[in-house]
Amino acid sequence: MTRLAYNLFLLFTAPLWLVYVAARILGGSWRDRWQERFGFVPVPPPKDRPRLWIHCVSVGETLAAQPVVKLLRQTLPDYEIVFSTTTPTGQQTAQSSLRDFVDYFIYFPLDLPFAVRRVLRRVQPRMLILFETELWLNLLTEQRRRRGRVLVLNGRISDRTAERAPKSRPIYHHMLRCVDFICAQSPNDAARFIALGASPSRVDVCGNTKFDQALGALGRSADEWRRELSLPEGAPVIVVGSTRAPEEEQLIADAYQQVLHSLPETCLVLAPRHLERVDEVERLLQARGWRTYRRSQLPLPSGQHAQVVILDTFGELASLYSVADVTIVGGAFAPLGGQNLFQPLAHGKPVFFGPHTHNFRDIAQLAKAAGVGFEVQTAAELAEGVLRLLHDPKLREQIAQQASELIKKHQGASQRCVEQVQRWLQGR
Repeated sequence: MTRLAYNLFLLFTAPLWLVYVAARILGGSWRDRWQERFGFVPVPPPKDRPRLWIHCVSVGETLAAQPVVKLLRQTLPDYEIVFSTTTPTGQQTAQSSLRDFVDYFIYFPLDLPFAVRRVLRRVQPRMLILFETELWLNLLTEQRRRRGRVLVLNGRISDRTAERAPKSRPIYHHMLRCVDFICAQSPNDAARFIALGASPSRVDVCGNTKFDQALGALGRSADEWRRELSLPEGAPVIVVGSTRAPEEEQLIADAYQQVLHSLPETCLVLAPRHLERVDEVERLLQARGWRTYRRSQLPLPSGQHAQVVILDTFGELASLYSVADVTIVGGAFAPLGGQNLFQPLAHGKPVFFGPHTHNFRDIAQLAKAAGVGFEVQTAAELAEGVLRLLHDPKLREQIAQQASELIKKHQGASQRCVEQVQRWLQGR
């Protein structure tokens, strides 16, 4: 009855969501391989090897999945792996980082009965693995009808979802009955899954796989990045990652301007979360009178230096944090939920962020408790904190040690997730 009501709702609201889908396709973000959104995926039926289907929404979940996928390839070499994402940036991240570990890459279908049935007929997964909170009623019901396994890895329930979910409790209850096991990120997430209808015996706290991914993405050294970006030798560097709104860049620009009054040689490297915002960010920074360079324009000829750099390339931020003396992570200076704090911490860098961290609540709390993360609300607070650290190299060394210990202490979630995959493939 719940599924019938859900599909009737999709039918009656079709004029609305079809307009949204058409805009995505015609507007460009879904134009590439749009047929896959309706179940027409370029995956042949399996021949003699069983399959796993792993799904992540976007970049963040794909990064979290990387260590798990690599371990699964090692421990289950006889299985084919099909990897899906919802967003093009997630797809790009997956194809660039997991090409050697995945057999097929596809876009996730709309949760329409005919679309998910077609994909499941093509993929025929022995197990469907969903990262974080990707629960879709038609997909889960059809996979259960096929008697395939369903696991949620790195499971979490955001504050917003926890507030809204009671109104949709019958749907969550139906979906969670189709899930065989949930590897939750934290005790709080586990409790929220249980409150929504998951059986306590099928939920366990396995930790956050992003702790494992963080140390696997260190990449180039600070000296290499300083040369690549033409940053002056010895100049302090602030790296800002994943800003998502003009008010965030305005606040950071205000803080940077204050920093320059005390340390005029300080460099700023800023990476907007979405590359389509590079032009907007560039105009904002140039309006301050600063000469900006895009990463794609660097390095400069010998003897020339850049002081304000905008990252306009894909997939380099995780490694680029190595050149920073201090880092700032966006997404939390506006009420957007925050962004990934794991990557700068893996490099041993102090990290500043805003108060709106509900999507990264646990790591933000851990970072603050360990003395390696600093929550600020205003440009003045941000500038004061940055200057304090730039003037105190011994404190930065201490933070580097504490950040490294924090990351290492919480590693191992990927292995625990893979053990659960093996257990359920073997019939428990």
